[in-house]
Amino acid sequence: MKYPRVFFVFFLSWLSMACQQPVSPVGEMAVVVAEDMPTAEDAPISEDAPTAVFLSPTPTLAPTARATPRVVATETAVSATPTPIFFSGSASPACGQILPQLANPSPNLTTAVTADPEAIAELRALLPAAAQTALDQIIAQPQNVGLAYYRMGQENSGAYLNADVQMPLASVVKLITLAAYVEAVAAGQLNPLERVGVDMLDRYYLPNSDLGAHPRALEDAAANGRLDPLTNTVALNDVAWMMIRHSSNAASDYLHMRLGQTTIEETALWLNLTQQTAPCPFLAQFLALNNHTRSGDSAAIVQQYIADPASYASEAMLLANAYIQDAAFRADEISWRSSRQGGGFGASRPFYENLNAAGTAREYAALMGRFSQNGLGSGESSYQARLILEWPMQFANNQALFSNLGYKNGSLPGILTVAYYAYPTGESDPVIVTLFFRDLPNDVYRSWRSDTLAHDEL
Repeated sequence: MKYPRVFFVFFLSWLSMACQQPVSPVGEMAVVVAEDMPTAEDAPISEDAPTAVFLSPTPTLAPTARATPRVVATETAVSATPTPIFFSGSASPACGQILPQLANPSPNLTTAVTADPEAIAELRALLPAAAQTALDQIIAQPQNVGLAYYRMGQENSGAYLNADVQMPLASVVKLITLAAYVEAVAAGQLNPLERVGVDMLDRYYLPNSDLGAHPRALEDAAANGRLDPLTNTVALNDVAWMMIRHSSNAASDYLHMRLGQTTIEETALWLNLTQQTAPCPFLAQFLALNNHTRSGDSAAIVQQYIADPASYASEAMLLANAYIQDAAFRADEISWRSSRQGGGFGASRPFYENLNAAGTAREYAALMGRFSQNGLGSGESSYQARLILEWPMQFANNQALFSNLGYKNGSLPGILTVAYYAYPTGESDPVIVTLFFRDLPNDVYRSWRSDTLAHDEL
């Protein structure tokens, strides 16, 4: 049976001929999931309240050797040297307390593929029109693609392309924050019912930096009763929902700063993300790339950051602290951004390619598998993470096809990423897909992000 926009294709057999296979020969089929799936950045607001998600019983993974990270009450602030004149308040620890700032060059990068014409023709016949350009991009620039696909329990028969190459993650990195959050709740260190003021979240929001994700999240929260109009607050658990469902950077950064930089990085290691680079708050990244205090050329400063990532880590966090804590600084930054005409786009690509948090398709596929099989620190934390990750199950089309579907995507200039787990109806083993694109041509990136969703369709 052929379902709308859900294809059982021979992608694996093509990849086995086209790409280096680091594990074993490729299996028979892949499941690619996209049922009119909006991206977290560009999704239209659903007018219906999400339906309850009933999780299927799945095995719990064995606990890892690492202890569950603990949220500390107070982190020791790391002072910057020299302290920038724009801020003299208390500073949060810089990014990179444990993890490296920069990815390592990969000696095993697949830079060319030899595609079997018959396999490609058969694949194209099965793909929707919107996915054709994604396939073209993989064939043309395989060095800029990271892919891992398999059915749980059959990893050796999966399909992999540059699966062990560190790629920029964009908002897929928020999966780490989600895991850290649910573990803190399960440990009693955070109260998911705590009310968080919208005015507090707005301190973390940089207007026009997220394609409208944060305002859209607040509108959706108001529409489905998550936002209390009398107090203008949402529950802390709904902040995590805003981070995953709508990819609100403000929500993500609020949780990131509440949990602490060290906890975020410890959580990445606890999740066995051994190739992870240090996640910095998105607000810190955006301000480090461009801000109203800067007089120098952004492109030159980006190169300085890449040459000296420790200076980037400390300055980026200081800028974020200034924006969050200093109302005058925040007002000046918002005013400057509202009046400036372009600029900085040329610097944004090398910035995000090098300084955005990076990870590998293989390790993030394993993470999605861990989420899907209740493999966090406890059954409760796993359950809460899945309730948030499985937001696509509110759509009737997905309910008809899957018992469970977890999803996170990401978008930054030239970068589009997506991670799935899916339990097809009647099946006990989930299918896992992680697909990361980097250095996309500008026209391709803009078209995929806002129109065709080619990477999701594929």
